[in-house]
Amino acid sequence: MHITFDEPILPDFLDEVTLRNLRLEGGSAAVALRRSGTKVVVDVLNRRGPLRVLTTS
Repeated sequence: MHITFDEPILPDFLDEVTLRNLRLEGGSAAVALRRSGTKVVVDVLNRRGPLRVLTTS
């Protein structure tokens, strides 16, 4: 099981957002989405259980 961020973007007024306690079928994750130049980077801060966090571009 996985959470996918497909070409993540942030609105112009927001440079970073943290999502905590994302839950899916017995797993959980915390991620930070941060602006890096023209791209948005997804950093996994914490992950528990059989959950994977994927980013596609």
